[in-house]
Amino acid sequence: MGLGSSRRDGDQNPPSSDSSAHPGEPGVGVDLAPPFVAQDEPTRWLFSLNRFGIRPGLTRIEGLLADLGHPEDKLRTIVCAGTNGKGSTTRILSRLLQDAGHKVATYTSPHLLRVHERIEVNDRSVCPEDFAARVEAVRPLTEKHEASWFETLTALAVQKAADEGVDYFCCETGLGGRLDASNALPAVATLLTTVAMDHERILGETLAEIVAEKMGLLKKGVPFFTGVDEELRGQAFMSAVTAGSPCFFLDELARWPEEGQGQWDLILRERVHAGLPDLGTPAMRRNAGLALLALTELEESRGEKLLPDDPADSLRNLFLPGRYQRVLVNPTWIFDTAHNAQALTQALREFGRMPGTGRRVILFGAMLDKDVAPELAPLFANCDHLVGLPVSLPRSRTPAELRTLFAEWGHQPAGLENMWGAPCSVAPDMASGLCEVALGLRPDDLVLVTGSCFTVAEVLHRIGVKDLDETRGVGEAEPVMNLLARSD
Repeated sequence: MGLGSSRRDGDQNPPSSDSSAHPGEPGVGVDLAPPFVAQDEPTRWLFSLNRFGIRPGLTRIEGLLADLGHPEDKLRTIVCAGTNGKGSTTRILSRLLQDAGHKVATYTSPHLLRVHERIEVNDRSVCPEDFAARVEAVRPLTEKHEASWFETLTALAVQKAADEGVDYFCCETGLGGRLDASNALPAVATLLTTVAMDHERILGETLAEIVAEKMGLLKKGVPFFTGVDEELRGQAFMSAVTAGSPCFFLDELARWPEEGQGQWDLILRERVHAGLPDLGTPAMRRNAGLALLALTELEESRGEKLLPDDPADSLRNLFLPGRYQRVLVNPTWIFDTAHNAQALTQALREFGRMPGTGRRVILFGAMLDKDVAPELAPLFANCDHLVGLPVSLPRSRTPAELRTLFAEWGHQPAGLENMWGAPCSVAPDMASGLCEVALGLRPDDLVLVTGSCFTVAEVLHRIGVKDLDETRGVGEAEPVMNLLARSD
């Protein structure tokens, strides 16, 4: 089976039904296992809309917003797109604006444990009761316009932000740009983090095609800030000129140390942001640099304070769930939602560089439709144990598919019974795999959970996390190990 290909007839991944019956977002549906299950009846109805799959286009979201009284017109929106890093950059923007004295709403996707995590006001998720009430209220309009589940959620987020009277609305795009629901929102700035191969069936088979889709977000007079690689800057610049959008390239306007740990400085044309904290990975430095560049330039052009007096302090207080996030210690557990070659390369390199005396253990699960490049094999080879964990979703790679993937990386996977006696193994299911991991870990080991946001979500759920706010601090691993060891 080719990497990222459709599953053959007869391949199954317990406890699912046919994966083709679950289009759209893999973790959204009415018949899924926790933590992917709806929390209440309104959310269950909202999730049921995902059965129609991803439906690019702006007509439906524009109709929804019009019937809601155009709440988007009350907002100053900053839209952030990109293959990787857009969620982190959106959260960084929000944190900086909030610490500068603004009331800020944030809209990101996907969620990890509960859907209302996607909508925040001043760094706190909307309450489940408010979310459910808003879903019920928008339902007739959704049915009138035959809107998708993501379009409905976007309209709901915009309305919540307007009702809260926020100063800024930081909005992460869903998929692409040109036909994404976020493109129906008037923006004061557009950010593009990176462009890499992902969602090729929808966005295009080449980087140039994917860039073109994302450039569809640009609007006349709206400044555009980007950190795309050098080979894509010419196309991005021409698109910005055609759209009439002032263009700012991170790598041309900023300097910072790309490698190393500890504090670092971001040097811009007329300002230096000094003493910035270690953010875990070089990619996170780029995300922070792009956000700081954008707000520095917007502050000057808008004549408004958009940056806090001490950006370094704001970055120290960032909450970035699932973004190379250290959740447990003794042993150390790190969670990273990397799901494509670009993001996995960054996460695996950083994990390989982490200081430590114990074993390095990677817990890996991935969706079937995600291509995982063969060139990643050497990075996985640097770990002591690679463990395949099938996610409890229809579109997850099955144990057989994980074994095939690992074999293509040059590994000969063992069964669960020999997990600690071999460098590579595949568990028959998530619960038994985590149980065996917990029984064999030592306090000085390092664990990286990665491969998909859905892998991160299910492992968080199985270690007892019920709300992401519980991970704002780092916890001791021993109680979690005991819980996992009893869960098989």
